[in-house]
Amino acid sequence: MDSEKVGVSPARILFGFMLSTTLISMWISNTATTMMMVPILISILSKLEEINGSEKISHYSVGVLLAVAYSATIGGIATLVGTPPNLSFVRIFKMYFPNAEPISFGDWFIFALPVSVVLFLIFFGYLWWFYVRKKSEWQPISKEQIQLDYHKLGKINYEEKIILFLFILMALLWLFRKEIVIGNFTIPGWSSIFYFKDYLNDGTIAIFIGVILFMIPSRNKKNHKLMTWKDAEDLPWEIILLFGGGFALASGMKESGLSVWCGEQLLFLEHVHPVLILLIIVLFITFLGEIASNTAVVETFLPVLAGLALSLHVNPLFFMIPATLAASMGFMLPIATPPNALVFATRKIRMSQMIRTGFALNLISAIVIVAFMYLLGTTVFEIEPDQMPDWAKPWSTVNE
Repeated sequence: MDSEKVGVSPARILFGFMLSTTLISMWISNTATTMMMVPILISILSKLEEINGSEKISHYSVGVLLAVAYSATIGGIATLVGTPPNLSFVRIFKMYFPNAEPISFGDWFIFALPVSVVLFLIFFGYLWWFYVRKKSEWQPISKEQIQLDYHKLGKINYEEKIILFLFILMALLWLFRKEIVIGNFTIPGWSSIFYFKDYLNDGTIAIFIGVILFMIPSRNKKNHKLMTWKDAEDLPWEIILLFGGGFALASGMKESGLSVWCGEQLLFLEHVHPVLILLIIVLFITFLGEIASNTAVVETFLPVLAGLALSLHVNPLFFMIPATLAASMGFMLPIATPPNALVFATRKIRMSQMIRTGFALNLISAIVIVAFMYLLGTTVFEIEPDQMPDWAKPWSTVNE
């Protein structure tokens, strides 16, 4: 964020990095966002250490580094492409309930963005209270120094303008692909103008933009395009294998009836209010995600939750969506999420500091997710928690 707009005071630096990280993480991998933001933050902290000494700002450094990691996580949940568990949920839901209307990018955004905003405000207040409010007196970096470093970057070039344009275009195509209904007001989706609209999905849009990058020539490098296959070779293809393995596991649990069997073992919960069951699920998934891959947790437990919902005659979305969000809410341990691991690798944070800070945030995020699912999610996704929708009944009947 521009120092003229955010400022250079400790609280404003914290806010600026949190806001920047959150907004970027909505659209690209939270891991990539953290890798991009941490070096920038380290350079700021290094300048503060040069001016004040490392001892004076060590406590503040912990807070702002944690802020970057946490912001990448809460930004990632706002869109379907922001974090891998969201993509896993969409695929598993479609696999288990093919007759259901697919979850669109716009519907998810309408629900998850408010969750992300509220968590952002709570986290900022929490981190400010513990890491900024009682800071020792130290001299901040001057605006002139920050502006000098900013101007060294130079003006935005041709390639950067093209990438920015395509990035905004892709986001708009994702958001408005399907119609968005807000009360009596409907925003029509652009895909409806095509005869073959069923073939147009979020993945189609991403591939379309990617192909364009292979076609536009670069001005900096002669006879090169904005993207080459050599660039594509560096993509983390192992993530695709992880997704594929998880989908195979989910499919196997469905076809074998294991997910329904697991759900039937929990029939003793049928007289418990769905909201209380949801709170237990979210807390369980949140703390399990501290010690296991959040993608693996989602791909293992969403089928079980689908079976549980069918056994209790509850709308499966009421359990599956919050569980997906909860899988990303690991704030206590470095192994919980890649952003946590990246900031811990700076060696400026002790394990005890992360655990102490993250434990309360785990609980807070669980409560926020459950509250928003009950108050907003039921409206956005047209959910009656205690009623099984028609699109789930055929599959339930088959497995009975």
